[in-house]
Amino acid sequence: MKLVSAVEHGWLSIGNEGDLTAQEADALATAESVLPKNCLEWSRNRVKFRQFCGVVQVQQVLQIEILPKVFPHQTPEQQRTTLIEMLDTAGDIEGLSAQQAGLGTSNHRLLDVFIRHFLRLLEAQLQQGLLRDYRDVEDMLDQVRGRIDLIRQQRENLFKPQRLACRFNELVVDIPVNRLLHTALLCMTHLASSPMLRQHIQSVRMRFGGIGVIHKGDHLPRADDLNRMQRRYASVVDLARLFIDGQYLDARAGHQQVYSLLFDMNQLFERFVAVKLRPTVRKMGLRLMEQGPRKYLGEDDSGKGRLLMRPDISLLDELNRPVAILDTKWKLLESSNPLASLSSADLYQLSTYASAYRCDQVMLLYPEQSGFRGEYQMSLNLVDRPVKLTVLAMPLCGEGLSLPVRTIEAFV
Repeated sequence: MKLVSAVEHGWLSIGNEGDLTAQEADALATAESVLPKNCLEWSRNRVKFRQFCGVVQVQQVLQIEILPKVFPHQTPEQQRTTLIEMLDTAGDIEGLSAQQAGLGTSNHRLLDVFIRHFLRLLEAQLQQGLLRDYRDVEDMLDQVRGRIDLIRQQRENLFKPQRLACRFNELVVDIPVNRLLHTALLCMTHLASSPMLRQHIQSVRMRFGGIGVIHKGDHLPRADDLNRMQRRYASVVDLARLFIDGQYLDARAGHQQVYSLLFDMNQLFERFVAVKLRPTVRKMGLRLMEQGPRKYLGEDDSGKGRLLMRPDISLLDELNRPVAILDTKWKLLESSNPLASLSSADLYQLSTYASAYRCDQVMLLYPEQSGFRGEYQMSLNLVDRPVKLTVLAMPLCGEGLSLPVRTIEAFV
């Protein structure tokens, strides 16, 4: 299988000497219908992934790995580390660290890293045995088990009194959660690039003998569906769903098998920032709210709200009033003059928030990048009052939170 490594917003050339052949580009174009909307941008003899990072695989011939591009001189290994630490922090793939993934040793494919993490989580739980649950069973037996089904006994065994129609509960392993895990393992068999990894998957699958798989249209169990005794499998179930949800066999994709495990970096960065800042905000006696509070900017003649506003992050006081509004931007700024490269649209958006929510403190948060570390402050002059604007660089890897924490503490 051919592996192509790309970065978000980075062009891949198409042609005999390019990153993709014309046939590979055609296969990707056919698969586009099952990828996230506006995921790809096409130009003459080239294509790029917009704000999505992760993996796309078409059939067994092409796998494209899309990595974040924050620092210009980062190696692919460092870019994978950045993405993995963000996914771990934001909770998209819980418990995955770059150290556990073994990224410091060799050139690991991103999809293989996710598969190894799943196997590590699953095997840790299998040490305590497969999940089991009770199932209602009806059977003809030679002795009583459970209770006798009198109606069925009279109907079917009237002249065979030695046979008993019994109804009982049986503890079984062929339950929906185990079918989900078995299906994920089967999916991974076709995705793993390393023969040793495929062999590892097969060895784990042997533990699921006699357990069925999830079929199209079946309900996919969620972590919330697990009972108290099954909760230890929650992170494994979430990750299994992630693998299964990314697999498509769709007529729109030309009946070819397409797999995608893609993360919208705008949303991922917002969740990452919220998780990192929430402990500090809580210590300050405030509450951090994501995607809210919602408010309409105006009303039409009938009194119906128009132009819904939904800030990325708000810091609320004890009366649920916004005392500060934070807007996250997964963007690169001009390294020579970050402030001068701020988008006018972003500034107008924050000004609107400050005016509508009567908030005197607003913040723009960007990922820490070359030429932009630390913080900048300026004033937005609204019609009725000035508003303090802080532009902050958010570290993505390692601890490195002392500056953001101090800034937030001084911010409000």
